[in-house]
Amino acid sequence: MSNDLIQDVRNALDKWLKAFNRNDIEALMAVYDPEIVYANSAKPIEIGIPVVKQGFINSFAIKPKVFFKEEQAIAVEGLGYVAGQFRIAGTNPEDGNEIGESGRVVVIFRKNSDGDWKLVFDMDNRPPDVTL
Repeated sequence: MSNDLIQDVRNALDKWLKAFNRNDIEALMAVYDPEIVYANSAKPIEIGIPVVKQGFINSFAIKPKVFFKEEQAIAVEGLGYVAGQFRIAGTNPEDGNEIGESGRVVVIFRKNSDGDWKLVFDMDNRPPDVTL
């Protein structure tokens, strides 16, 4: 396991985090692999960029920001993942109140033929031990 590969995967996740926090849908989708599988604990599984994109467009209505704390990162040639805790906070457009949720996430990245790390699997849950 190479530290350089782990850093490459962390850099790809950092691109995702920055795009999400800017609510930049096009930059966010650029991080995804066309075969993305998104398994959110609150809705049915989503497969493919068009479906995932629509979900994020809807989510961006609250102008969310995500905070992330890494718990583990592993990478081998062409494949890597990061697991950690997250907290998403935004503003309810109807009443202006802060809304959000916390949980744990595992994201898997795959290196494509162009040498870019793309998010191919994203799964989260809401366990009771999350501290963010």
